[in-house]
Amino acid sequence: MKPPRQWSVRLRLTIWATAAATLACAVTVGFVLDSNHQSRMSDQLREVYSADLRVLHQLADAAVVPPTLPDQGPAAMQVVDAAGTILSANAQMEGQPRMAGFAPPRRPGAMDRVVCDVPVFPDQCLIVAAMWITAPGGPLIVYGGEPVHPWYGGGAFAAILIAGALIWLILVAVGTDFLVGRALRPVVAITSELAEITERRPGRRVPVPAHHDEIRYLATTANRTLHHLEEAIERERRFTSDVSHDLRAPITAARLRLEEALTDPGVDWPRTARELLNDIERQHALAEDILTLARLGGDRLPPQAPADLGLLARREIERRLPGRVPIETGLAPDVIVFCDRLLIARLLANLLDNAQRHAATRVTVAVRGEEGTGVLAVADDGAGIPPEYRELVFERFARLPESRELDPGGTGLGLAICREIAQAHQGSLAVEEADRGACMVLRLPLHIPPSAQEGSPMI
Repeated sequence: MKPPRQWSVRLRLTIWATAAATLACAVTVGFVLDSNHQSRMSDQLREVYSADLRVLHQLADAAVVPPTLPDQGPAAMQVVDAAGTILSANAQMEGQPRMAGFAPPRRPGAMDRVVCDVPVFPDQCLIVAAMWITAPGGPLIVYGGEPVHPWYGGGAFAAILIAGALIWLILVAVGTDFLVGRALRPVVAITSELAEITERRPGRRVPVPAHHDEIRYLATTANRTLHHLEEAIERERRFTSDVSHDLRAPITAARLRLEEALTDPGVDWPRTARELLNDIERQHALAEDILTLARLGGDRLPPQAPADLGLLARREIERRLPGRVPIETGLAPDVIVFCDRLLIARLLANLLDNAQRHAATRVTVAVRGEEGTGVLAVADDGAGIPPEYRELVFERFARLPESRELDPGGTGLGLAICREIAQAHQGSLAVEEADRGACMVLRLPLHIPPSAQEGSPMI
């Protein structure tokens, strides 16, 4: 399927190219015609002056000016005395008034002009050359004139030029249309393939041209974008499937309990209500985690401000209820990061919950600065995470067997939310090597406050 505007682009480029060629042809034809006209005018003027010189030689030794001049070139010839009386003329100018009213100066003794009011040559202009000559009877003026050639130089010459220009314009139009169509052919193929790609068939890719040019770059960029979209669609499908499964399980359990309670006359309703409340709390926690992930996955970044990472960790630890294992700390001061305090507090809470759930005797929390990065490490002395599962634990709804055993009501979204929060702050969260147990390490870029804010308190 061809894009509807493809032909209009092709036609528009062809029209622009043809218009530019037309302008160039018009300028070229005008320059050639003007040059030809000036050249022919120079030839005519040279011929008229030559005729004047021939008359000068004829009258130099003649005692009397002959009444008729021989026709030897120019169409009009006249000899006039100093008083303006016509003494002689060629056959075409006999009995005619003076062809030109101007007289050349004595020095240099010659002058030429274009005259357009000669009666013998109606609707024509003459290029007239006048020259002083010395005769035995006194000084005389010789006038010679030739009709001026038209500016286009003659019908045949103009026709040849116009025909050549038209042929050139046709070649330009046809060639431009062909070349533009050939250049846009890969774009047509790319557009056609993109039109066929839908959400149900995201695995297709656009064809990549063989030539290394801008269209090839467009095709590779489009394929890279399609690859990212396919991955996003696949992630959303898995996420939707996992969410539907985890939401369906507590709903199904609650429904079974209600059905059993309705069929059992001696049901313990307080106990049933407590069990239903547990299921509802799990659904609520799951819904909250899903909403948090949805907000973190958007384009809008959370509002951020400078904060002391060690002070954030200390406050989160102090507000927690005593757990089954103690929390040991090593919090360096003045580790300033640019973050959203509520989200970082949520990340700390999730990491501490996870560490306390898996720890055997203690949990260790450390904060330090390290090469332009603020580092928060939360470690426990539990069984640890095998190396092959250290990335899996950050996937949504991923739960190891030990985690399911220790926390059957968990959602499997806690660590996924922690990594999303870290990435939203241009940081990272990973499982690093530890002597014993698991060590979750958060790294955030350090923030250096402006000099105007050095005295203001953090947090």
